[in-house]
Amino acid sequence: MIRVILIDDEPLGLNTLKVLIERLALEVLVVATTNDPEKGIQLIESYRPDAVFLDVNMPTLSGFELLEKLVYRDFKLVFTTAHREHAIKAIKNNASDYLLKPIDSDELKACIETIINGSRKTELDQKPRSIIELAVNDGIIMIKQSNIIRLEASGSYTNIFLKDGIKHIASKNLKYFEAILDLAGFYRCHQSHIINLNEVVKLLSSDGYFALMSDKSKADVGKNYKDGFLSKLKTI
Repeated sequence: MIRVILIDDEPLGLNTLKVLIERLALEVLVVATTNDPEKGIQLIESYRPDAVFLDVNMPTLSGFELLEKLVYRDFKLVFTTAHREHAIKAIKNNASDYLLKPIDSDELKACIETIINGSRKTELDQKPRSIIELAVNDGIIMIKQSNIIRLEASGSYTNIFLKDGIKHIASKNLKYFEAILDLAGFYRCHQSHIINLNEVVKLLSSDGYFALMSDKSKADVGKNYKDGFLSKLKTI
């Protein structure tokens, strides 16, 4: 499943693009949309999508300015705009595609197929690491990813909870582990939590959302992460 985020300051254009994508591609999941570019930055950093459809001309922050503020940039970028003159700058920003408004459904379909095929190739070329290395006082611990139940942020440190009940404290932040974990099995469900989807027992919805894990612990599921979390569970 290809996860995408749509950012456009025009609500009508945003909704139209979402409907078109959902109609044209069953393999694509629109995990979030926004007409606020500042919120778009937060969504990209939180969801770490496979692709972003980004409007160029927005009043508070242009698409190009938004990109400059990002930390996470490992996604396929598709610019959408009514102005053809931005094409050269889009190419310089390593855009995968450039769609002119009003967006033609055939061009959009071709764009999506390119993204899907590129993602399949990447999945085949990259073999996920099954073991992560964790530095401790007297050496390095090798931890199998499959033995991790969940990870929880603690300031600039991360608590790692394992199936045998052991907890390790790593001097790396949660973003570091998000980058090295196998995203097929793990999901960041909150600013402070990454969970092993295979260890989820139940989604609780009392006074907020929580993932009940196999060790009886609970991990917060952020409101903005819930839909992506449920969709990800279906792939396990």
